[in-house]
Parts: sequence; C-alpha cells; structure tokens
Amino acid sequence: MKFFEQSFKVNCSIDEVWNFYTDIKHLEIVTPPNLKLKIIESSDKLIVEGLRMTVSGRLVLYNSKWNSKISMVDTSKHVYVDEMVKGPFKKWKHIHLFSEIGKNQTVVTDKIEFELPFFFLEKLMEGYVENNLKKIFEFRKNQTVSHLSNKYADK
Repeated sequence: MKFFEQSFKVNCSIDEVWNFYTDIKHLEIVTPPNLKLKIIESSDKLIVEGLRMTVSGRLVLYNSKWNSKISMVDTSKHVYVDEMVKGPFKKWKHIHLFSEIGKNQTVVTDKIEFELPFFFLEKLMEGYVENNLKKIFEFRKNQTVSHLSNKYADK
C-alpha cells in the first residue's frame, strides 16, 4: 500500500471551500486538462454519502473508466471519503479533509491510499504514479486557490 498526502491553504471560509468541493463539477475545474476527465454519470450533483459516479479519462497510463462511491461524509467535521469501486488501481481511497485555521482561511488536505495492479511491475510504476500524483495535486491546489480567490474576491 502506498500513501500520498498534500495540504494547502485557501483564503476563503471553510463553508465556501466545502461548497466548492462538494459540487461534483469541481472535478472539471481542479483536474488537469491533459487527463481529459469526463463525468459520465453521477447519482447526484453534490457529494453525499452513497453517491456513485463514473468518470473517464487518461488515468495512470491509458484511457479508462473509473467507478467510485462516496463511502463517508461528515459535514460537521468537513470530511468526505471517495473510494474506487472499479478502475485502474487495485485500491484507491481518497480522504478529503477541510480545516478552518482562521476567519476566511481554510486548509485543504488530500490523503490517498492506493495500490497498483501491476504485480511484478508495481515497484517500477510506483515512482511514475507518485510523480504524476504530485503534478495532478499541484494543479488541483493552484486551480482551487485561483478559482476561489476570483469567485469570492468581492466578499
């Protein structure tokens, strides 16, 4: 099992950040264009416990479909968990955690547990996948900060 974690600060209230991240359309904003992510279907427009979603895109090395479910949402703690049901990883669990650190300041933390399906090639692929995750989540950070800063600049 491999782990990836990233945290960053956004100059917005926790409610504004939470509302942004719990609208599934945020995926289209925070995902790098080269991944060609498309939301094929979703059982809801908002992140709620039990939501099931299918997306497609260039995931890992090839174009594929990814089925996921939201296995936990705790609005009082501003946390939700999405898990891959079927897709390019043997296991994928993504914990989204939002923490208020001051008025109009929120820390966004992404914690990922993943396992690659490549068996004997797994060790060779780990570095490649980790490097890609760093790039993807750096883009995610920049887009989140930019989008929320612009959206709420007048508040």
